[in-house]
Amino acid sequence: MTNIEYSEAAVEVLDILNHTDKDAVSKIPQSFIKFLTEISNKSYQVNFNHEYPLDGFNLRKQTRELLGFIYITWWCNESERIKYKNLIHEKHIEKVEVNEKYDVNNIFKDKIESQQLVKVQNVRETGTSMAICNKESLFKKVINKILNFFTL
Repeated sequence: MTNIEYSEAAVEVLDILNHTDKDAVSKIPQSFIKFLTEISNKSYQVNFNHEYPLDGFNLRKQTRELLGFIYITWWCNESERIKYKNLIHEKHIEKVEVNEKYDVNNIFKDKIESQQLVKVQNVRETGTSMAICNKESLFKKVINKILNFFTL
């Protein structure tokens, strides 16, 4: 699926480059343009109205990625390049932090740890030892009885 999306994005990028200033396009290596041509979907047709600015186009995410790569790699100056690379790095770090925060395996970890800590603190405050008893739910008891019946 990703290959199809990037092959259609390559068609969109090539169409945009065909309507871009030739001096700017000449900064892009021919090997990269050849690569875009090779991966492009030959049956995909683009219907952009080039009289409007690029913001008005309904571009795919992959198309924006490729155009951003072209801009950062060949079109922008060194100070802009550093600024954008730092921005990309910050966004990546934010994404990693959000993924860690909302990780399915760890989402309830803090709550369970805080409940266990409260139990330990209650035992310390009262000065008594307390045995923690895990009761089985009624549903679990019924399932276990049925399973015991079949295993005999």
